[in-house]
Amino acid sequence: MLDQHNILIIDDDPLNRLLVATELQSVGLQTTEASSGEEGLKLFAEFGADAVLLDVTMPGGMDGFEACTKFRNLPGGQHIPVLMMTGLGDLESINHAYEVGATDFITKPINIPLLGHRIRYMLKASHTTQRLLESERRLHRMAYFDSLTELPNRQFFREHLQHMIAFAHRQKLKMGVLFLDLDGFKRINDTLGHHLGDQMLQAVGERLRKSLRASDALIRVDMNADGDSLARLGGDEFTVLLSTIARNEDAATVAERIRINLAKSYTFGEHELYTTASIGIAIFPYDGSSAEELLQNADFAMYHTKRGGGNGYRYYSNDMTKAALRHLSLENSLRKAIEHDELDLYYQPQLDIVTGKVCGVEALLRWDSQELGRIPPVEFISLAEQTGLIVGIGEWVLRKACLQAKTWRDQGIPLTRMAVNVSAMQFLHRDFTALVATILAETGLEPQVLELELTESALISDEGNIIGILHSLKQTGVLLAIDDFGTGYSSLSRLRNFPIDRLKIDQRFVHDIEQDLADAAIVAAVIAMAEGMGLNVIAEGVETDGQLAFLKEKRCNEAQGHFLSKPLHSAQVEEFLRAHLHGVK
Repeated sequence: MLDQHNILIIDDDPLNRLLVATELQSVGLQTTEASSGEEGLKLFAEFGADAVLLDVTMPGGMDGFEACTKFRNLPGGQHIPVLMMTGLGDLESINHAYEVGATDFITKPINIPLLGHRIRYMLKASHTTQRLLESERRLHRMAYFDSLTELPNRQFFREHLQHMIAFAHRQKLKMGVLFLDLDGFKRINDTLGHHLGDQMLQAVGERLRKSLRASDALIRVDMNADGDSLARLGGDEFTVLLSTIARNEDAATVAERIRINLAKSYTFGEHELYTTASIGIAIFPYDGSSAEELLQNADFAMYHTKRGGGNGYRYYSNDMTKAALRHLSLENSLRKAIEHDELDLYYQPQLDIVTGKVCGVEALLRWDSQELGRIPPVEFISLAEQTGLIVGIGEWVLRKACLQAKTWRDQGIPLTRMAVNVSAMQFLHRDFTALVATILAETGLEPQVLELELTESALISDEGNIIGILHSLKQTGVLLAIDDFGTGYSSLSRLRNFPIDRLKIDQRFVHDIEQDLADAAIVAAVIAMAEGMGLNVIAEGVETDGQLAFLKEKRCNEAQGHFLSKPLHSAQVEEFLRAHLHGVK
């Protein structure tokens, strides 16, 4: 309320002070009095004021012009109304008053009865100005800062980076730009909801702040001390500006510190979550001379990190631009692959080592693009996961594999198992269990014939949620296997909690078991462990008779690889299965 406002009166004439104070108090305003500019500044610094009445001419000390200038430089003094009082009525004095920051100017003799109303009007105008300034500050905050993490946003970072590029160019300095993208964050959002995803982003922002503070002894992170070097571009993307680095390697040191800090577990209530980061690094002036170019090239480097498995960092190189263009071309073509009937399934037989009979097949996806030719699975499957296309493609694979298995069984081919790979994104997608049940019902395939293969990486995020999905799948009657076992992060204690039927030993361990004692020991240990837990084991990538003999000696249950058969088209595998049905090897 205006009645509560305090007016600071500064005048060397005690009579004037008394008359002014009496009038202002009569209209409900409080007053504080000072006899000099120095005293007035001291009172304002200590107690503040809502408006100032300031005499211009005060012999023996600073005049009103100097005092007004100092008021405007004090904390809280930038926007308060200052009414200057003087007997000088010339235009030069009036202009000088406004130049030093006066709000208004009155000449003596002062019309005392009207003074209170004039002050009240100034206070109302000041309130309006304050509201406008506050609104402007809010709009600035909305335009340049991220409301979730309170970090600078993309626009702020681009403008700040461009400013720093100009500075670095003049001073001939090096700078580093880090582009970060969280690995598997979409999976957390899709399975646990955006509320938990937002909490994760806030926690990541705070860890990034701490990572940069920890690097200050090594590197100058920013020209300012307010953390403007760190920004959230949007979604799960963050950027860091490292200014005035001495060596290119300094950027890698900070990137590694960030990588380690972000990989630690996050706890939100009953949920213990994990995420890692893919980081790309671009160095000024070598990798770009503008903000747009540096960000784009750091983004390219980040993509290559993610494509290489994530949880790491890479420096930008010119070859990455060509790879990015191919990535875009592949993505555009992959989006139309199902519609253009370019996808197909091949099937690789699996052998029961004890009986020597075929015990199942694994469905393997292939893509023969009309525009780009045959694309290796290692290239397009990771792309499908990054873009989210794997959910739709995975459903197509599951339906086609179940339909093929049902067809063979109806033809009298005793296929006992059809194994289908399921990506982490597909597995954690909402209603996946319902989708599996629907496809089984549509195709008429017995549930116990279908085996879903999950990678270890799909089982390490939120254990409680994952166990629930696994048990719901088991209730449909399907089999569950962990694919590429030994390459992820599963602990034995976690593995015991999962209703798994089979472990698949990754082919990287199988490849050298005849020569490498370490790989041989790992494979033997996995087989013994699985036997103790009542799980079947199948070894992938078996290519020699010696490998098969080793696996048989260690009591491995099953094998899969080129030694038995390469992946075959449906007509070829049907012929293969019929031949084995009649004892032809």
